[in-house]
Amino acid sequence: ALLSGARNAKNVYLSQNIYDRMKKLFPERKDPLVSAAVLLANVYASSGEMDKASDIRLEIYKSDTKKKVGLTWITVDGQVYTFRAHDRSHPRSNEIYAEGEKISNEIIKYGHQYDSSWITRVLDEDETVESVLCGHSERLAIAWGFVANPNASKLQM
Repeated sequence: ALLSGARNAKNVYLSQNIYDRMKKLFPERKDPLVSAAVLLANVYASSGEMDKASDIRLEIYKSDTKKKVGLTWITVDGQVYTFRAHDRSHPRSNEIYAEGEKISNEIIKYGHQYDSSWITRVLDEDETVESVLCGHSERLAIAWGFVANPNASKLQM
């Protein structure tokens, strides 16, 4: 949580200190350290220090520990559905993505602007800022909740 807060504040110095402290205190805890290293690389990339971000990412790649995939669960009509970022495995994924686009259009209408500073890598030719930022598992779960139950007054994730 501290490292995430330092990232949100875009404080590279604090982020590096927190990561170094985590490595010192928990050297045997490989999974959390990989996730922390990913966050640290993102902090460096967001601040324009791409060389440091690349070095950290290379270190992660060379390690024997991999970052766990983030998942979001949502319960609809008593059944649990799981989504990961940019997931298209659901049989109704076209509807889910259409609902997500509908949500995007509505929030843009009310003044929302996507912040590209949160993207910490070069976009592929077929990607847009919106497509990268709108593929999060939480967003897909919310869209599925509205597709599966358009009159829902609440969604549980």
